[in-house]
Amino acid sequence: MKIRYHLAVAFVVFGATHATAQTKDQVIAAECTTDATGVDGRRKACDSAWTVISAPDGYVFAKETLSGGEASANGSEHECRVKWGKQEEILPGSKIMQPTELSLQAHARSPKGHASGRGWEKCKYSVTMSKYK
Repeated sequence: MKIRYHLAVAFVVFGATHATAQTKDQVIAAECTTDATGVDGRRKACDSAWTVISAPDGYVFAKETLSGGEASANGSEHECRVKWGKQEEILPGSKIMQPTELSLQAHARSPKGHASGRGWEKCKYSVTMSKYK
């Protein structure tokens, strides 16, 4: 909880002292669809390739602004896997870090039962990218 508070304060202070600070929402999406569960009841699974977005030099992603998630899903398992990558210190000497890379993967498994259909996962998130230099 303390880290979030310090982070919010850093963005407020930074934005107030740097009139040129700019923000822009970025969108990231991933999806996968399995083959149908077999007549024998054997389920299928899928994982999408990792979708990666990187902030340009001088920008970071405001981690706490991440919103979205599962857009559509079916099957016995389905999830959106989010990973934050490289970090930058947003105020020199503050030790307050924000990511410059965001990765997303969709995972699904077909439904239980015999010949019970396909599984899928569709994920979509948005995150604010902010200029810090």
